[in-house]
Amino acid sequence: MDIRDIIRQIAKTGQPLGCLVCEVTAVDKAARTVDCQPVNEDAPVLGCNLQADQEATVGIVQFPRVGSYVLVAFSTDGTAGFVTLCEDVESVEVVIKDKQTASIVIDENGIVMNDGTLDGLIKINEMTDKLNNLVSEVNDFISTFNSHTHQVTVAHPGGTFTTVAPANTASDVSEFDKADYENEKVKQ
Repeated sequence: MDIRDIIRQIAKTGQPLGCLVCEVTAVDKAARTVDCQPVNEDAPVLGCNLQADQEATVGIVQFPRVGSYVLVAFSTDGTAGFVTLCEDVESVEVVIKDKQTASIVIDENGIVMNDGTLDGLIKINEMTDKLNNLVSEVNDFISTFNSHTHQVTVAHPGGTFTTVAPANTASDVSEFDKADYENEKVKQ
């Protein structure tokens, strides 16, 4: 028997997978499930999975907005429903290993990466401008310092004045270039 024939026979023994378009009536983020009402006015579908393992804290999960539409598919025995598509989402979570290692939570308040413990992202152009303004101020100070001279009385006969050169011969501080510290793989 050919492998294709075996697959066809296996496929014929199960019931067809059914799908329903439903309106979300409740979202349980902790359980990673939704309750929804089919648009064809069938009985409500309760506890539809948003993720393969409801107890998981890793993976990718879309949390649909209450009142939005979802497509619910059912297991071949019809005992379990799971959301396959979302019309509108309240938030999306992507967690790899744990929230501190690699995670992104996106909702209407913004994007939080790795549990947000490092605070907000840098506005790199504004930071570079501020740093370069500081460089300009330091360079102005160095220039003023290096061009400033004092006249001093030298203790030798005749009491003549002699100009003394500045002790510091520091050169200008170089400007910052964002390419030196910008991560091109993360954009905002």
